[in-house]
This record gives sequence, structure tokens and C-alpha cells, in this order.
Amino acid sequence: MENYNFKIDEKGVWYLPPPPEDKTPKPIWICSPLNVIAITRDHNNENHGRLLQFYDSDNKPHEWPMPMELLAGDGTEYRKALLSMGLQIAPGRKPKDLLTIYIQTTQPPLKARCVNKTGWFENVYVFPNEVISNKNDEKIIFQGVHQQANCYESKGSLEDWQKNVSFYCADNSRLSFAVSISFASVLLHLMEEESGGIIFKGPSSIGKTTALRVAASVFGNSKMIHSCRATSNGLEAIAAFHNDSILCLDEMGQLNAKEAGEITYMLANNTGKSRSSKIGFARKKQEWRLFFLLSGEIGLSDLLKQAGQKVKAGQEVRMVDISAGASKHGIFECLHDFKNGDEFSRSLNENVKNYYGVAGKTFIKKIIENPEDAISKIKKYCLEFTKKNKPLNADGQVLRVLHRFALIAAAGNLATEYGITKWPDDESFWAASECFNSWIENRGGTSAQEEKNALIQIRHFFELHGDSKFSSFGDEINLKVMNRAGYKRFVDGGLYFYVFVEAFRTDICNGIDPKLAAKICIEKGWLIPDSGGKSTRAENLPCSNQNTRCYKFNGEKMFADDI
Repeated sequence: MENYNFKIDEKGVWYLPPPPEDKTPKPIWICSPLNVIAITRDHNNENHGRLLQFYDSDNKPHEWPMPMELLAGDGTEYRKALLSMGLQIAPGRKPKDLLTIYIQTTQPPLKARCVNKTGWFENVYVFPNEVISNKNDEKIIFQGVHQQANCYESKGSLEDWQKNVSFYCADNSRLSFAVSISFASVLLHLMEEESGGIIFKGPSSIGKTTALRVAASVFGNSKMIHSCRATSNGLEAIAAFHNDSILCLDEMGQLNAKEAGEITYMLANNTGKSRSSKIGFARKKQEWRLFFLLSGEIGLSDLLKQAGQKVKAGQEVRMVDISAGASKHGIFECLHDFKNGDEFSRSLNENVKNYYGVAGKTFIKKIIENPEDAISKIKKYCLEFTKKNKPLNADGQVLRVLHRFALIAAAGNLATEYGITKWPDDESFWAASECFNSWIENRGGTSAQEEKNALIQIRHFFELHGDSKFSSFGDEINLKVMNRAGYKRFVDGGLYFYVFVEAFRTDICNGIDPKLAAKICIEKGWLIPDSGGKSTRAENLPCSNQNTRCYKFNGEKMFADDI
């Protein structure tokens, strides 16, 4: 086996061939100076790699923890990454092969612990280009390949961000809430909370995307914002890269309607699909924990309707719609002396291009200094917010969303206490309360969503088919009605529907538990039970000489009620 001999100097990495007997061999230049400074591996001593350091042609330093698996095959993928960062590599097959051998055979004395996703790792927080820690233990680095790793870059100082971005969020509930969502994403791991999504829903050109950009500025630049035009597989990788951070998705309407429900569950449940490798082993699933913030002219239920699907209560709890129209100025309530919403929005969009990425890192550093104190304060703030905003007789689904909003409010409050936002003390509580009340209003109240959806579906059936599928008592002509669902009768100014048992269970309750539907309708006063409390009753209907069991609905009550 050949003994490879390399040297490195100010001109680059050289390969020194073994000398023949009669002459000195000529060194082969491989690449510009490239140092292999550490062996990397994860906490399971897997996913080995090498920490590479070099300078580009502008003398700017680069450091890349390269996964060793990229050396498999012809090495095109790792060379492409190095070339993109500015390393100069000699042309030709032999120098390229020698570069692979150089990296693979170099055994540096230093070792580092690698993680393959951003976010919390034990008591440190990992960014692609920075690790925040208060310990001087083993070096921890991010080891992975992602085309948008520079989205976590910083520009400007914290004071710059406060004056030019955070200041203008004050008195604007959706903007303050969006920024608080970014801070709250950091807390999900510490508080052992579940992921969840918020949609700013409303017409175009009212500032929804501006709110996303402001939220993204807490952690990085505009590359933090992704298009909804992505498959569930693509969103898995994106979500994992934003672990313990905020995931901003623009234009909800571009999401594949057929996959929207599945994607909602996937993002909120913190994990991607199970897959097998080429050799049959189960690949480790992508995992994350985050808040996802979306903008759109339509919400989740509207999108699912386009695919002929019904929204499930679990989906609506995981991804909640908030009206983006906070005032006559669109998403903005306070213009801060700007002439109109458009001028204010354009100014904010310009500011977030120049000041970003510092607030989130400052927040994380403050937490790491005393995590126990941070957790204690968050619990306290969550209780305060919940006590102030808990609706009377609220359903469990509403309380679950309230719990999420409480965490968001608490995160904004903690960031303000840390001196990061420079907001008034009650700003984040006010903003979260405004958004929570907007959600309640759009939702139609605080009852269970399954019950509301059932009532809507049942009443809609009578609205559509009240004439075509129900004959009036004594109307012989209408006895020829096709696909009859029952009969109707006007008594003392009231309208009553007598619904066949099978029509109710099959046609009206399509996709709904008939027993649950009947119970809800009785409680609502729509369905009149018999004297024994049963949901069906024996009635003398024109279709039979004997009493027929049916469901008796009070049409006047049903059509007049709010749902």
C-alpha cells in the first residue's frame, strides 16, 4: 500500500510522491492551504467528520465541519461545498483524488462533538456558524450541509435592531406577537412544550409578509423565510434546520392542498417520516421542535376545502388562524408618525435588511446564564396570562391554544425584562391577548370545534335540501320526491323536519358520529327527543299507516341560532 506524504505551506497543500532512485520527485499541488484541525463525531460516536479550516482569496476565514460520508463516491459533493466557500482546488482527476486522501488520512490530535441540527444540545445552543455556551468543555460544532446556513447571520448591533425594528413593533399587536413567537421558539425545549403554528390570514398587501420578516429578524436575515410551495419531504429538512427556532412560511395558498393536513400534523408533531436506507437499515427520522408562522390569504380550512377535505379539530388546534387585519391600516394599528401603512411597511422592510440576528442570540445567552431562573419566570408569566385571558366554560381545545399563547406572551415578556425589546412592560401580554381574542372571534366561540363543525354540517344539509328532499305533510305531489330524507310540517308558525333514521345517520351525519351529533343537537335545542329522552321518536308519517321512528328537528330554532 502506498505511503502518502503531504505537506502544507503558504501556497497550499502538496503531495510528495515517493522518490525514484535516480531523481527528486516533483510535488503535486492539490489546493490552497487547508487545515484539518479536529476529528468530529456525535454523542453516539457516529456521524464522524473532520473540522476543516482555510482562507478564501479575500483572506476571509472559513471553518466547515465536513461529514466523512461526503468522501464516499467520487467526492463531488464535498468539493462543490469547498469551492463554493472559496477554497482553490487543482483541476484534474489525480489532485481531486489526492485531496480526498489528504482529508481522510489526516489524524489531528483534537476532537470535537458534532450535532447535525441547530438548536439546543444539552446546555448549549448550536447555530451553523456559532455555538452559545457558558462552559469550556469539549468543543461542540454544527456538522451538516444546508444551502441556507447563512440565514442565521447577524448584522448591526442589538441597539440598532431595537431602534429600527423592535421600536416600531410596539402598539402593533401582530408585529409584537410575531417577535414574541420567535423568542418563544427557544423555550419549547426548556419548557417541554409541543410545536405549533400561527397563520396571519387576510387579503394581499396589508403587511403579512412584513410581519414574517420582522419575526425572522430576531434570528437572522430574510433567508429565514421560506415559500409554502414545497413538498412535505422538503419541509422536513427545512423544519429540522430551524429546530428550536422559528420557521416562517410565506403564502399559505401555495401549499399543496392535498398535503396541507398531513403537513400540519407533521410540523406540529416534531418529526418526519420513517425511511429505510439503501441497505435496508432504518434511517433516523428528522426531528425538530419549533413554532411555525405563516402568512396567507386563506387559512387551513379553506385550503383543505380546495382538495375536498374537511379540517379536523386537531389540525385547527395545531395551526390557528389569526386575522391579519388589525385595523384600517391592515396588519398595523400604530404607524409611528408614518403617513400610511404602505410607507410604514416599506420602512420596516428596509430596516430588517440591515439589522437582524442579534436579539435571538442575546436572548439565548441570557437564558444560558441562569436557565432555572428563566424557567421559573416563564411559568409565572404563563400563569398570569392564562388567569387574565381564560374564557368562561372554555373547551379543552381553546385552553390548549390559550396555553400556547401564554408561552408566547411570556417569552416576549422575558425578552423585555432582559432589556432586549425595549417595549413597555405589558406589550407582549397585550399583543398576545389581542391575537387570542381575534382567534376566538374567527373561530366562532369557545366550544369544541368538533361540535361546531357538526352543527354547521347538519344545518347546511337542511339549507341545501330542505325543499328538495322533504315533502310537506298533505302535499300529494311532493310524494314523488326522489331520495327523500323525510317530511316537513308547519305547525302554529313553526317549521319541523321529520328525518328518517337512516337518512340522518348516513346522509346528514356523513363523517360524524350519529350519536354524538344527536346529543349535540338535543343540547342545542334543535332536536326534540321523545318523552323518554331518546333522540328518535315514533311519529305518524305519510309514508306509512303505522308510526315510524324518526328524528324531529325544530327548523325555526335551527335556522335562527348562531353557531
